[in-house]
Amino acid sequence: MRLGSVTLSATLSAVLLSGCSFIGGQPSKYENPYAKQKAANQGHYGQQGYAHHGRQAGGQHCQIASPRQPIPRGCRPEQVTIGTAQYGQPQGHYGAQGGFPQQPTFGQPQYTSGGYGAAVGQTPALAHHTGGPKKRKPKLRGSLSLGVERSVGGEFLEYGIRDDLDPSTGYNPQDYNEQFIVGSEATGNITTTTYTANELDAANIYADGLFDSDSNPAISFDDVWSTPASVKAGLEYILNDNTTLFASGGYTYSEGNAGDVQSVTATVYQEVVSQDYVQAEDAAGEPITGVFIENGVPVTNLSFVPNQRIASFAYDFSDLERYDIEVGARRYFDPIIKSEGFRTVTPFVGASVGVSHVNAVDFRQSQTQTYYQRAFEGQTDNLTYSVPGASTTTRLYDSQWLPQGQLNVGAEWQVTPGFALAAETGVRVQDGRDYADFTNAAGDVVEGRKGDLNVSVPVTLRGSINF
Repeated sequence: MRLGSVTLSATLSAVLLSGCSFIGGQPSKYENPYAKQKAANQGHYGQQGYAHHGRQAGGQHCQIASPRQPIPRGCRPEQVTIGTAQYGQPQGHYGAQGGFPQQPTFGQPQYTSGGYGAAVGQTPALAHHTGGPKKRKPKLRGSLSLGVERSVGGEFLEYGIRDDLDPSTGYNPQDYNEQFIVGSEATGNITTTTYTANELDAANIYADGLFDSDSNPAISFDDVWSTPASVKAGLEYILNDNTTLFASGGYTYSEGNAGDVQSVTATVYQEVVSQDYVQAEDAAGEPITGVFIENGVPVTNLSFVPNQRIASFAYDFSDLERYDIEVGARRYFDPIIKSEGFRTVTPFVGASVGVSHVNAVDFRQSQTQTYYQRAFEGQTDNLTYSVPGASTTTRLYDSQWLPQGQLNVGAEWQVTPGFALAAETGVRVQDGRDYADFTNAAGDVVEGRKGDLNVSVPVTLRGSINF
């Protein structure tokens, strides 16, 4: 009985001594478990006995059954392996089922997935052995964009075509003469002061339809609608890593502008005529009551002030409403700014074609006239007045569909894996509109005359969401 007790005590002591380097399953210093495993296969460890049992106990402590299982306490991330059999199965020798396989693949250890440290998620072995589902690349995304545009080319109203709209064609400065009379025949003198406008060095200052010059510039699209704003929505198909195809529809609006667009310049004249009168007498030399006659020839004094703006014409255009439908493609290049993860900035170029529906355009024309006397005297306050009855409304263009195309450049910032922001600009060209039918200055009816192209520069901010 004593001999049995001694033998059992010796056995327990040997077991404790063989396992004294492990406390709570954590080694006193780090050793690569794969190196120990490889050494075991090469015969440096016995296939039986307590040494084999100690190695197997430490290895089992840092093994997990599933990649989703937490890292065991006391184990480094590099020590964690995925076991091929559940704990508790026989571990008699390497040829037996369970534990490590007969020929372990040391070059490709089985790492766990999840953020267990710097080593986890940064090796090919981890990426190869993670158990999560394979990520699917998105093929479709939706987009919403806001933008403005500015026209840089094209005439909205060409007087060479619409000569009937040139207000200076029928303008006559003599219609706005001003005359003042002081005195009477009974007082012995009448002074008449007349203010008129005509061309400089005019042979007859009262001749109709003459003036020095007129400013009649063409009216551009930018004059009519300064900064149209637009909103667009669309779908984009990701063809490959560098190319996308898209289709979108949008709405554009701009308030019509108003202002002076034409003026007439002339020389303002002041003519002062003084005529003396005396009372008439009968044959006997007696004065005739209430009858006066001219006494001598009138005295005329003529003065002038050149280069005066005597009239201006203003237009008030209707608002712009436009609906766009377009299809196109974008080509992406290598990122110009790279950061950790997904936050990259990638340049691209794009092109699109489509059609636009534009609304009809009307404009109201009004005239402002200068007071000739105040201009002659150099006054600046209350110098002009609106001519009553001179305001007219004219249909310039009917509503219609127009082809359009666009070239863009920009950069896209990948904010999150599913959301991106892009800023882009470029050149947009829209076909010329057809003028509404009109009667020209010669009295002929004109149909089918086309206006100029509208060339504009859009600036757009676009957001995209992956589906």
